[in-house]
Amino acid sequence: MNKLPRFEWNESLKVGVASIDTQHRELVQAVNDLADAIEMGQGTRAIKQLLSFMKYYAEWHFAHEETVAAKHQCPMAEVNQRAHGQFVQIFQGLEQRYRASQADEKVALEIHQRLADWLVGHILRVDKQIGDHVCLQKCQSAL
Repeated sequence: MNKLPRFEWNESLKVGVASIDTQHRELVQAVNDLADAIEMGQGTRAIKQLLSFMKYYAEWHFAHEETVAAKHQCPMAEVNQRAHGQFVQIFQGLEQRYRASQADEKVALEIHQRLADWLVGHILRVDKQIGDHVCLQKCQSAL
């Protein structure tokens, strides 16, 4: 099997809100752990763990991020909320496909790829704007 991409937490992924950045780091680690497990032939076990983790993570993290955006009246709040809803639907569909496939390794690979693509894309397109807005508001209130 080819080596799956790993994601290193770096400055480009920081949104500038410590609690959100900490939670994003956890998700990056989960994606990397899944890649490790797939490469070692343990994708089935890892996917089960990831599916369980993602249900909890999505509820917890998305609610936190949406609360932060609403509290700071971020113009991206609604866009972020819709994106989270879309992610939940996409992930539920992947989970159903995985279960129906009887733990097919190809579906595990697709889950890894879709999760990784969504994570990086969402952080760079939406979450960064929320972080910028929150940081700007904090700077303005400090004046």
